[in-house]
Amino acid sequence: GLGKSFNLAGWTLVYVLISQLGYLVTVNVATSAAVRSAQEGFETGVGYTPYTYAYFVMLLPYSIVTISIVTAILPHISKLALGGKRDEVKAQLIRAIRLVGVITVPSAVAFLLFGPLITQSIFIGISNEDSRYIGYVLSALSFGLVAFSINLILIRGFNAFEDTKTQVVSILVINIVSVAMSYLFLFFLKTQWITVGLGVAFSVSYLIGLLVTLSLLKKHVGKLAISEFLGQHVRLLIASLLAMVPLFIMTQYISWFALELSRAARAGELLVVMVVAFFAYILAAKALHIEEISMIRHLGSSISRRSAKTEENE
Repeated sequence: GLGKSFNLAGWTLVYVLISQLGYLVTVNVATSAAVRSAQEGFETGVGYTPYTYAYFVMLLPYSIVTISIVTAILPHISKLALGGKRDEVKAQLIRAIRLVGVITVPSAVAFLLFGPLITQSIFIGISNEDSRYIGYVLSALSFGLVAFSINLILIRGFNAFEDTKTQVVSILVINIVSVAMSYLFLFFLKTQWITVGLGVAFSVSYLIGLLVTLSLLKKHVGKLAISEFLGQHVRLLIASLLAMVPLFIMTQYISWFALELSRAARAGELLVVMVVAFFAYILAAKALHIEEISMIRHLGSSISRRSAKTEENE
């Protein structure tokens, strides 16, 4: 009835408010770091702007893949939950996590290894030093991308059972960890590394939050252990490292022994890295017998069909 709707909406509002309070702390710490850096004479990076730019880049694979898959499965798992099919809901959540990992795990490794190269290539309106600093923040955020994406999928598990109250505990823990670490870094890190520390705080908070969310969700779907998808994610990590570490060594060699590259040369270097890494990752994943890797082909076909349909409509 109406009372139930108000209850669901009320707890959703609490969830959003906690998230926003955590975000305000991040803004406050980043701004304090920027003020302090100005007082100490640092003019490169530091502050809210580089954090925001890096955060938006980190969100790209999350926005394209995770949200698409979550949006697709929510009606189905809600129907299963309504029918009391808890095991099937659990199976669908695990399947979604494994599918999303095919994209988020290599993306996280790419952000970790090539953060500065990525940001120096795409942020062309700012200095080389500032764009490189954004890359360091992106590398720090990369650790949290996978956990951040999995957490969203699990939260939709609560939504399927019309439980918006329990998920508040999860976001509360995440924000407590993030806030505590943010202020810890503000007081103990060197000024030029505080904003990078905020990226680490984000990552650690979601890694811890993931364990909390898994524990809380068992009231609805039974025990949902991290081992259900950890093995597959480890194999995805191995495939990603096999594909990208040699390329990382190559880019470091160029950085150490070549003259400072132009923006165009950096963009070309990034393009080569992306293309080679993509095919090497596919081959490595297939060699490791990761079944979900076929998702990339289906995803590409889906995007192509949508693009063709859009062009026809125009």
